[in-house]
Amino acid sequence: MTDKRLLRKKIGLILRNVSSQEIERQSRNITNSVIPLLRTCRSVACYMSMESGEVATQYLLKHLFDEGKTVYLPRCTSTEETGHVVLREPKRNYPHLTFHKMQSWQQIQELKPQGKYRLREPAREHPDPLPAQLDVVLVPGVAFSLKNGGRLGHGGGYYDDFFRRYKLQHNGGKPLLIGLSLNEQIVEGIDLEIHDQKMDCIVTGDGDIRWVELPK
Repeated sequence: MTDKRLLRKKIGLILRNVSSQEIERQSRNITNSVIPLLRTCRSVACYMSMESGEVATQYLLKHLFDEGKTVYLPRCTSTEETGHVVLREPKRNYPHLTFHKMQSWQQIQELKPQGKYRLREPAREHPDPLPAQLDVVLVPGVAFSLKNGGRLGHGGGYYDDFFRRYKLQHNGGKPLLIGLSLNEQIVEGIDLEIHDQKMDCIVTGDGDIRWVELPK
């Protein structure tokens, strides 16, 4: 297996031993630290957390609606389904994300697991949306490095593909990228490949905020 596959396996084994109570404790710490960072932001992309193994986002999502933010959630799809441009080589069908504007906290609560990964994600829209203008993306991951802002995903390349699409859609601009990480997901270093997008900031389960690059 490659180093990344080995690291995914290692972190997965560690997370199996983290209790739901501990994940909830760390998730609340992270929520309390992230909220001030979003005070001046209007459009925020988040994610619906899986039942175990990553930062729970329900507290954060409810706060975003309470504060009147515009909230977007991702949907796993493919270039074959959406007809969107293929950005990877070779030029064939690839998975990617579309982000969908959510209307209310109630709408989010009613989402059911669906799709290949059984995630609670928005229904498909027609046409499939291109990346909207965002102030912040709250990013999940398998592991994060505080040293270089590196992020290790699940291996599908969904988020890195989206970040590239976003830059193409918005003339090279990008939103602030905040990685949400349980303490057990922090590793010493993650080698970055040319297509890997590092985080601007990582918020950890003890509530610490680590800036990789200070916001301009």
